[in-house]
Amino acid sequence: MTFWARDTLQIAHHRLLPLMEQHKSKQESEAARSDCAAAPFHFLDVGCGPGTLTFEIAYRYLNASAPTDIRITATDLSDGMLQQLNEQLKDDPSLHEFASNVTTIQMDGLTLDKVESGSVDVVGSTFGLSIFPDRTRGWASAHRVLKDDGLLMVTAWGDHSTQMGWWDALTELYNAAGGAEDDPIALPSVTAGSDRERVLKELQAAGFRNVEVYHTTHTIVINDPKSMLQASMSNPFGAKFLERLPHDQTEITLLSWLERDAAPNFFQGEQTSGAADVAGGRPRLVPFSSYIIVAQK
Repeated sequence: MTFWARDTLQIAHHRLLPLMEQHKSKQESEAARSDCAAAPFHFLDVGCGPGTLTFEIAYRYLNASAPTDIRITATDLSDGMLQQLNEQLKDDPSLHEFASNVTTIQMDGLTLDKVESGSVDVVGSTFGLSIFPDRTRGWASAHRVLKDDGLLMVTAWGDHSTQMGWWDALTELYNAAGGAEDDPIALPSVTAGSDRERVLKELQAAGFRNVEVYHTTHTIVINDPKSMLQASMSNPFGAKFLERLPHDQTEITLLSWLERDAAPNFFQGEQTSGAADVAGGRPRLVPFSSYIIVAQK
């Protein structure tokens, strides 16, 4: 996810910088009139996971030669994810100097009920807000907590991204395996994916303006396909399919789709005599596509 977090900050930088400069000027003005320190520039990372976006914000803006006074609040519904983030802050020497600027809070990103309205300068989310089950509610919460002119910067999986094809096909197998009394589940490309028109309309309906949508693609290098898919099937989203589909067959099916989509990105010349068969150990390269969206309250 680091690719997309860095892309997001690079794309949003031309709109972030003026906000930070305005905030710094306001701080200096308030400091001249009062002994009370002004509140720091506030980033809110929603659905932060292990901290990918939080750390990239820290590296880019807290590590600047003349850093702005910044506070980063990282939120996630999972205590386990927040624990991973805090452990990395503690264990990674390159992050030690930023630890005092980062606060973690366990909360539901759909409601952001522990965040005051109009208290945040920037809301960021790397594949968090955009994949929530009711993301229009998440957009509304993000809009509520932002200050006037505050910035939203998020990533959303493209509905035609490679992995969306895998999960859509698996969903069709899951629905076909159900009985007449079983409700079908919606395709992930509809619930967790997006296209530029749809996300644009959703954000405008939530009250955002100056919405910019950028399409990006990164090739993911998968060194251990089986382990990656096993991890995917162990999280709540993937485990749902195993309620109706056999585990071993599901894994084989997903591996076959991964191999199919990785095949165009690999070519091998004639092997020399005695060369080892590395097919099982070579990396698989699969393109994933997404949208990076920047919008203003």
